[in-house]
Amino acid sequence: MKCPGVSDCVATVRHDNVFAIAAGLRWSAAVPPLHKGDAVTKLLVGAIAGGMLACAAILGDGIASADTALIVPGTAPSPYGPLRSLYHFNPAMQPQIGANYYNPTATRHVVSYPGSFWPVTGLNSPTVGSSVSAGTNNLDAAIRSTDGPIFVAGLSQGTLVLDREQARLANDPTAPPPGQLTFIKAGDPNNLLWRAFRPGTHVPIIDYTVPAPAESQYDTINIVGQYDIFSDPPNRPGNLLADLNAIAAGGYYGHSATAFSDPARVAPRDITTTTNSLGATTTTYFIRTDQLPLVRALVDMAGLPPQAAGTVDAALRPIIDRAYQPGPAPAVNPRDLVQGIRGIPAIAPAIAIPIGSTTGASAATSTAAATAAATNALRGANVGPGANKALSMVRGLLPKGKKH
Repeated sequence: MKCPGVSDCVATVRHDNVFAIAAGLRWSAAVPPLHKGDAVTKLLVGAIAGGMLACAAILGDGIASADTALIVPGTAPSPYGPLRSLYHFNPAMQPQIGANYYNPTATRHVVSYPGSFWPVTGLNSPTVGSSVSAGTNNLDAAIRSTDGPIFVAGLSQGTLVLDREQARLANDPTAPPPGQLTFIKAGDPNNLLWRAFRPGTHVPIIDYTVPAPAESQYDTINIVGQYDIFSDPPNRPGNLLADLNAIAAGGYYGHSATAFSDPARVAPRDITTTTNSLGATTTTYFIRTDQLPLVRALVDMAGLPPQAAGTVDAALRPIIDRAYQPGPAPAVNPRDLVQGIRGIPAIAPAIAIPIGSTTGASAATSTAAATAAATNALRGANVGPGANKALSMVRGLLPKGKKH
């Protein structure tokens, strides 16, 4: 039901008795009451009063409650079992993406698009670049065919669609007014791509060109999961423990979960707001994790006793957090990454102690022996001229510039 403007109601309904009924106002003595025998007038007044009450219920304080949420989900599940075990998202949860960050009474619509990531989603599936292009066109059409306030929520690959649509609308004179749209992004992979590549770089393996950040006229909400490799990548990728932890967060422990976080539970120190030159705000919610994703993976997949998780977390977290220290990240040489493996056995003693305390001294002794063997083996490893050819091959896979 669509209610006419208040001025139209006032111009049409001239009897103060009607306003007294519909709006709860004091009866006006200046206007004579209705005649008791005027049945037609009674019916007319009753109908108008009912319509006014319906309008009041819909309008509330004068603002229509016709919000719409357009939801762009992330990458579709892989048809391959081993990959599904690393990343899986239940499609039934799509309507809930970002739901805690917009009006809960909004009407929700999931925007259809491939959501594919060749070859992870199948050898015949579209590339990320093709998928994002299709999603952007579908989202743009949905925005332009929807009236009233719109919240656009995206997760993972879906946020790439949102980023591209914001860039498109930033240069479109026919774009909806700024107050009509709000973008909500959970786990934006462009945070990783902007860290790794310059804008304009084409990444062949995903057929995707890294965009420049858009100066959008619309308010934006960014939801960032701590340690998530896509939205919160390490500032120092030479820290291999941090890399493994970030991969664990991005695959199974935290990346998708950020879309279902509750902003009311985020500490004020983890909420930041900036305003751009167009007056639009970007509010970032940083979702912290109580347990390292890597430790959760060790418990779930490597047999680490749950009661040992706290001790292992305390030992690893300071090492991992060093990869997130502020300041410019140093240049990374692939040779340094390989040599960094030597540091991994250093965590084994920290793991051996809690395992021994929970499963017996023999387990601790075995772990210590394995640690010594691994350390000795790695001490003998040498990344020298013989590895140059392999490292050159790795460099050859990296993007080299813009795609024209």
